[in-house]
Amino acid sequence: MDQSLLMDQVSASGQKDKIRRLRRRLQQSETFVMPEVWDVASSRVMADAGFEFIGTSSTSIGWCLGYTAQERIATDDLLTMAARITKGFETPVNADLEGAAGRSLEEIKYAVNAAIAAGCVGITLSDGGRNGSHGILTIEEMTECVRAVKAATAEAKMPAVITISTEAFLLGPKVHSPFETTVERSEAYFAAGADCVMVPGVQHLQILERLAGVVDGPLAITVGYSPAPEIKAFAGIGIACITFGGSLLRSLLGNMRLKGEELLAFGHFNHLDKAIPEDALETLLR
Repeated sequence: MDQSLLMDQVSASGQKDKIRRLRRRLQQSETFVMPEVWDVASSRVMADAGFEFIGTSSTSIGWCLGYTAQERIATDDLLTMAARITKGFETPVNADLEGAAGRSLEEIKYAVNAAIAAGCVGITLSDGGRNGSHGILTIEEMTECVRAVKAATAEAKMPAVITISTEAFLLGPKVHSPFETTVERSEAYFAAGADCVMVPGVQHLQILERLAGVVDGPLAITVGYSPAPEIKAFAGIGIACITFGGSLLRSLLGNMRLKGEELLAFGHFNHLDKAIPEDALETLLR
């Protein structure tokens, strides 16, 4: 990781204030949306749109860097992008560190320390990796990872928000009961020191309402496909935070491809009608 990217980050007191803001937000009853981005420009655009918190998406960063689903994203690639995003950025940033499967406790603690040093206010770590592509750790192995993350934040004297993502619903037939597995893992992760548990792979209201009713702690979900319920529906069943995973980038690329096909088919330049003016983008990047 380029250590020069860690210079001129937010002050320790300012960072702690942002951490408290995110922690309070998770504990409030009002659901909030945290878009997950992949570079500096996308983070600035989402913040300018009005989002209070921004997250990085390891999936999206991996795609942008050419990683396939079978490859693990280099930890330093994730950290370098997180550091670039947080530099000079007032909006609190949560760093997605991808999955714990196949990674040592030393590497995980290094990643947590580097994310905190970069100015991030929270980290997300999955019990698998790349949306179920690399299996899932045993509950005992993952709780050990959670304790290592908690210890790293204590050593750094920066109580970053810890979100642990469980991939039970992404593994299909490999898990006998995704619901029961998610409940068991959520309880274990909270007991080990997690502040929030993320459950990607499910956006069915009845399932999530059952989960929220039995899991004692803030739940985050990933809306990855359409159609999806509205925010107020998720709020009504007690979901704390809504994220997008890689779906925001996929949506953008889908629209980009459509514009390209229209250009080739009809020869017009309607793709420019909603483009951000260059001077406005330059302003956002300052």
